[in-house]
Amino acid sequence: MGVYWLPFLGPKHIIRYRGTIGVVGPGVERILRFAPIPGGAAALTLGHTILATSDDTFYSTWDHEWIHVQQYERWGPAFVPAYLLVGLWQRLRGRDAYWDNPFEVEAREKS
Repeated sequence: MGVYWLPFLGPKHIIRYRGTIGVVGPGVERILRFAPIPGGAAALTLGHTILATSDDTFYSTWDHEWIHVQQYERWGPAFVPAYLLVGLWQRLRGRDAYWDNPFEVEAREKS
């Protein structure tokens, strides 16, 4: 079971595109299925790396994910904790942790 949780093990391929690296494969898809969004995530950004469920998804979500890359550049290693904490704060306020997250709002507005 452990192999299926790791996106960098098992069948995959790498996409280099406009300053980012995409990782696409069955392990990635399994992980994104459990993202804390109803139905899971299609793509997720970690630094300059974009995990995506498929090549088509990588390219169709790239503009949105690129905004997250820029957020990561601004926030550095604090980006992921800040993203998660602000999502928790939204949830505690009775709002949606994903759709009302300011990082996601910015990415939707600019992409």
